[in-house]
Formats: sequence, C-alpha cells, structure tokens
Amino acid sequence: MPLELQAAAPASVLAFATTVHVAFLVLRQHRSVHSLGSATVLLPSVALAATPWFWPAQIWLLVGLAVHLAWFGACERLLPAPARRDQRAVRAPAVTAPAAALAPAPPVGHAPAFRPLPVLAVFQETEEIKTFRMLRPDGFQFTAGQFLTVRVQVDSKPLVRCYSISSAPESAGYLEISVKRQGIVSGMLHSSVRPGSMLAIKEANGKFTYPAGDDRPIVFLAGGVGITPLMSMLRHGVAAEPTRPVTLLYSVKTERSVPFRHELEWIVERHPQAKVAFVNSQGPFPIGHFTGHINEALIRKFVPEITSSIFMICGPGRMMEVMKELLGSLGVPLPQVRYEAFEAAIAMAKDEAATVPGTPGLLRHPAASSATAGHRLSLRQTGVTVQVPRDQSLLEAAEAAGAAIPSSCRAGVCMTCRTRLLEGNVDCSGDSLDDEDRASGYILPCVSWAKGNCTLDA
Repeated sequence: MPLELQAAAPASVLAFATTVHVAFLVLRQHRSVHSLGSATVLLPSVALAATPWFWPAQIWLLVGLAVHLAWFGACERLLPAPARRDQRAVRAPAVTAPAAALAPAPPVGHAPAFRPLPVLAVFQETEEIKTFRMLRPDGFQFTAGQFLTVRVQVDSKPLVRCYSISSAPESAGYLEISVKRQGIVSGMLHSSVRPGSMLAIKEANGKFTYPAGDDRPIVFLAGGVGITPLMSMLRHGVAAEPTRPVTLLYSVKTERSVPFRHELEWIVERHPQAKVAFVNSQGPFPIGHFTGHINEALIRKFVPEITSSIFMICGPGRMMEVMKELLGSLGVPLPQVRYEAFEAAIAMAKDEAATVPGTPGLLRHPAASSATAGHRLSLRQTGVTVQVPRDQSLLEAAEAAGAAIPSSCRAGVCMTCRTRLLEGNVDCSGDSLDDEDRASGYILPCVSWAKGNCTLDA
C-alpha cells in the first residue's frame, strides 16, 4: 500500500471528510424523519461521521466515505421515505377521481369571485357609448351573446351591473363591453376608466346566445345599445360560419347614434352572406338608412325566408314586444324568436330614484308602498322566518335574515340568485328563467315579491 495513503491526512482534509459525512447524515435524517426506527437508522451515520478523527489515515477516510455511501444507498432501497409515499397517494386520485372530488366544496351561498382585469383601450363609439377593452385571462371562455358582471366602488359602496360582451369569442387576447352612459355605474365608467385602469369582473353568464348548430338564416333585430350582444354574435357568425346568411336590422334615433358603423359596413363589404340596414327614427336619413322604425316592409325586403329564419331581438322593452307581435303575425314560429330581456337592468341604471333609499341598486316594487304590511317569508336552510314588507324583494328580505343567496345584477338578468320556491306564491318579474326552471319552481329573488306567505330553499 502506498505510504501516502497510510499517512495521517492534514486537519483540513479531515474536516472536509467530516463535512461530507455530516451531509449524508443530514440528508438521511431528512429522508427518514417520519420512519419507524429512524434513530436506529441514523446511528451508523453518526458513527461514520466521527471516523475521520479516530482513523485519520487517508485510506481509512476513503473506506469510511465508501461505507457511508453504501449505507445511504441501502437505506434508500430498503426504507423509501414516507414523504414520497404520501406524495404518490395524493397524486393518484388526480388521474382517476373527478375534479369535484379533489377540490374542497364551496360554502353554501358561495358565488364565483370577481377578478380584476386591466383595461387595454377605450373607444368612443358614439357620444353616449364607449367600448372598454380588457385583457382576456387565459382560459376565459364565453359564448357570443353572454354578459359580464362588473363591480365598481362608488362612494365606498360596491355596485354591480351587467354589460353584454360585444367582442367575439375568437378575440383571444381581449374582452370588450360597450356601455351607454346612463346612471351611476355607467357614468363612472365613462368618466373615470382609462387605459391602465382595473375593472373587477365575474365570469360570463346569460342564455341569450348565438344559435349554433343550426343552418337556418339568422336575423338580428337591434335597438339602441341593444346592439352589443348582437354585435358579438355577428362578429362570431361571419368568422365561424362564413356561409350562413346573417342579417342585421338596426334601429337608432339618428345617424350619429350608430356604434360600430364603419366595422358593420366593412363586414357587409367582406362577407357576401351578411346584410345590414340602419333605421333612423329622427333623421337625417343618408343613403343606406331607412326612416321610421323596423316594420313588416323592411323585414320582407331584407329577409327572403322569414318563416325559416331565427330572429334574435335585443333593445328597449317596447321595441321587443312590438317585434315579437310583428313576427308572430308574419308566421314565424315562437321557438325561432329569441330575445334578451335586459330592460330591468337598463331601468335600474337609468332611474336611480327608483331604488330603495340607502341601498343603491336595489329595485323597488313599482306597485308597493313601504308603509303597507307584508307577508311571512320562511327560509328552509337558514331556519328563520321574517316579515317581508310589500316594497321589499325576497332577496333583500333573505339577506336581512342572514341567508347567503349569491347575487350580482339584482335586476333579474344574470340569474346568479336563482333559487327554488318551495311553498307559496310570488310575483317574479324576471324573464331570464326558461320554462323548465319555472316548472321546477325556480324564481329570481332579486325581482320577486311575495303575494302571500312563502318558503324559499335558502
């Protein structure tokens, strides 16, 4: 054996060898901290860490390190760390179990959270309408025609409103809402929101959506700011179904009241299956604009296949009623006439005087007086019964009693507060519920008033 291997190593080499042993010891302790008999497993490592000072010859230093390495490897093979077993146990269900089983159940009354989105740009569409373009988060999905719930702070109070998405789902990098200035929230958006501002929004919602999976022609009947969900549908339609006939008849007051005018003209130029007609009620009436209102003659002029077309209507309440009656007289089957009942939200934003004093954004029942007596409301899950004044919605009464009913628009549009009526009779003025919901006993408490004693599943 060479003499240099038999000679005692310098103190610096002994310290280095000890450091290596201690590193094995610490690593073994970390891997075995929860193992049965972990102290027994660690004792050999402790002993080996002391060997350099008892056998300082270089040959014994090498032997000690080799033995310690072999011991560590044997422990790894014979005693796998419980931490690794626990990790496998956690990961395994991710492959086989449904997502709902892995995520903690949300608390009763939990609503999807608002998320802040940066505003990328603001476009002045008309004197009264602005488009707010926000960054679209990764994975954010919506269907053309749906709306966003937007929350803002006004005088330190959170207010929410629903605004239709006007951009198309194909616009992957951004979301747009087009807002008419009318009321507190929309007025604040117009005056305060600039590129770089943040807007708190909730996930898309709404059942008034593009009629996909159908080859029949589509006719959009729009009035005023009701163009916004139809604009999203039109943009989507020409991109996703370039051979499907699509027609937009748009009623406005004047030529200056037309948002997206240049884009609409461009769509007609670039997509031969698309037709657009503007109808002005007050003039002036330039070439390509029609006078008055949308009527039978105009529909017959632009829609050759009336009874086989799908009609999507969005505008003021009176306009939608007139259009539904007109289409019925023209023989259009009722299932082919679809509309967005957003008038309640417009009324809420436009007439702030109609709100309950001290609670901005809560609608007062038009036929009620705060001085009149009410009815009894029972809350099955909460287990309490309260008296409901005739001018108070069921949502307000339930909230006052401690029931956690999620809500957003508070105007019968977003359907966030959809709740089952178990007993009694109520006046629900919202049009967002479909026949199946109503048949199952669901109501919208934000726009429902008691007509007698009643019970909610809340």
